[in-house]
Order: sequence, then C-alpha cells, then structure tokens
Amino acid sequence: MKILYRLLIFLLIFGLSSAYAQTPAPAKDSKEKITIAQFGKERFLLYLPLYVAMEEGIFTKHGLTVDLKFAGNDDQIFAAVISGAAQIGVGDPVFTAISHDKGGPGKVVAMMLTNLGVGGVAIDPKVPMIKTPDNLDGLRIGSLPEPSTTYTLLSGVKKHYGLNLQIVQAPIDGQAALVEAGKVDIAVVLEPDASILEDKGFRRVFDLAKWTDPQVITGFTATEDFIKAHPETIQKVVDSLQEALNIIYKDPQVAYRTGKKLYPNLSDKVVHTAVDHMLSENMYPHSAIVPDELWQRTLKTRLDSDELKKPQATTIAVDNSFAIQAGKDVGVAAP
Repeated sequence: MKILYRLLIFLLIFGLSSAYAQTPAPAKDSKEKITIAQFGKERFLLYLPLYVAMEEGIFTKHGLTVDLKFAGNDDQIFAAVISGAAQIGVGDPVFTAISHDKGGPGKVVAMMLTNLGVGGVAIDPKVPMIKTPDNLDGLRIGSLPEPSTTYTLLSGVKKHYGLNLQIVQAPIDGQAALVEAGKVDIAVVLEPDASILEDKGFRRVFDLAKWTDPQVITGFTATEDFIKAHPETIQKVVDSLQEALNIIYKDPQVAYRTGKKLYPNLSDKVVHTAVDHMLSENMYPHSAIVPDELWQRTLKTRLDSDELKKPQATTIAVDNSFAIQAGKDVGVAAP
C-alpha cells in the first residue's frame, strides 16, 4: 500500500510538470542556475562523481551554477523533478519507469552508479563474516527504508535465496544506531559511514555489491518537458558528469581531495579507505550511457518486488542521446 500511495502522489503532481515546462530559459550572458535533487539528507560518497563535478569547477566550466537539494528517499527525488522543485534528480532512476507505468513522465539522461556501494557492519563478535548470502539466514539486518534501492536489493536477496532474514527499516542515517542498540545484528550503511565505523572498531562483514549484478543504481533524471525546452542545459549537465567520471579514474587524488572537502573532520586514512573501496569495486561506470542490459536488470529488480507492473522497452524511460554526445565531447567511447 505504501508503494501505491507514493505512485498516486506521482500522478497527482504530474500535472505540475506542464506548468514547469513554461519556465523561461536562463539568460545567455550568465551562468545557468539549476537545482539538483539528491537522495538522502546529506552528501554520501556514493555520489562522488557529482561532488567532483561541483568541487572541481566542472559544472562552472560548462556554464552551470548548481543548487544541491536533499530530497529524501529515492521516490521523493523523482517526485521533486516532476513537481518542478528540481530540474535534475540524482537517485534510483527506476522511478522514471514506475512513473511511465502509471502514465506519467520521466527520462534517465545519464548513469552514475552501477553497483551499490554499501557495507554490512557489525559490532557483536558473534556475528560471523558473511561469505555467502546463506550466512545471513536467521539474522536481523538494518536497512534504509523502502522503496530505497538498498531495501529492494536486500529483499531480492532474501527472496532469491529463501532466507529467514529479518530486514529492519530505519530512517536514512539511522542504521548504525540500530546495531549499536542491539536491535539488529548487521547494519547496512553507505560510504563513508562504513569506513568511519570500521575505524571505530566495527567489522565490515559483507558488501552487498558482491551478491547483486551490475545495474543502473543511480542516474540523472529529468522530465521530457524540461529536456525539450532546455536541451543545451541537459547536455551541459551530462558533459559535466562524464568529465567527472573520467577524472576520478584517471587521477584518484582528485577523488581524495573532493572526499576531504566533503568530510574535513575525517582523517585522511578514513577518506582514502572509503574512496578506494568505491573505486576498487568499480561502483562508477566509465561512460554515462545507460546500457540496455543494465537497465533491463534494474527493471527486473522492481518487477520482482511488484513496484513495476509490466516490462518496458529501455527507450521508454531512457534517453541516451546526451550521454552519447558527452562521450564525444570529452573523449569516451560508448560501452
């Protein structure tokens, strides 16, 4: 019922997007100002390419001024885009497909994350290292709330392997408190929280990415109306993302530097550990283009959870034209 309620909200605010499409284009003689709605309530290292583009002046070089807003859970990100509160959404892009499932709008214009960089941490020494999903049987695990990607993937693992696994939902950033209070055996947390907790003596007992196939975990989304009205703006945004993806793999020092700017109170050791984990696991793609295989895998995850009611062709909710052009603009071959 919660998912149905959220989808009904999408349809109610859908009508606002038409009015938003009438917003005049930014003045040609000034930096274009755009609002990006991001998952959560704070910056996560998960979204490192976005922050590199901001902190290293890449958006500025492409003529953009970015106002970053934190919009909550994954479904709320796309709701902000549909309502016109933000021009670009950064979160689980599958909600464009869910929107189309109900007759609504939405396009994914770029891909930023292909594996979910979350770690399972435990404080109780009796909790074993989780080497296979079967090792989770009989345990309690703290998760971000549904319909987050984390919750959906954990539910998929539970169902696929037939586990007696209790998934305990907590508000965003509330997972560590669950394990500290003994309410769960393992808390699933994002970076840099996993590395911070490790530094405090917690044990990282598993990585969810090892049990899930690569898919489009995070993307940049927009409405068709905004794309049609402001294609140059979308191209600047996607060019900036592609350039940031290039840089973090070419020069990890840039990634470390951005991480330190984001978390000035963390030690270099923790920042480097967190960044290295993200890069070594190939969480970020080399190209912002959304491959058909990865998108269909994303859809299957939500079809299995019954959040998406019927299959869709990739082209319904994905517009790769900007990412293809971005590859040409900054010198990246299509995958």
